[in-house]
Amino acid sequence: MQAQTLPFPTEQIVSRIFQSGELSRSDRHQLQAVLSNEAIDENELSLIEKVMDGVLKGILDVLY
Repeated sequence: MQAQTLPFPTEQIVSRIFQSGELSRSDRHQLQAVLSNEAIDENELSLIEKVMDGVLKGILDVLY
């Protein structure tokens, strides 16, 4: 069984988030999809943790 390929690579999502300084609802849904994938790798997990850290430190604005 092959791992499902997501339509939006995690690196592109995270890059877009930090370029805009905003975490949109769509971004959150895409990151949740990555987290629900059983084949998530350490790099993807690290990138998502970077986003969470950015939110906690006030670097990123969360849009509702």
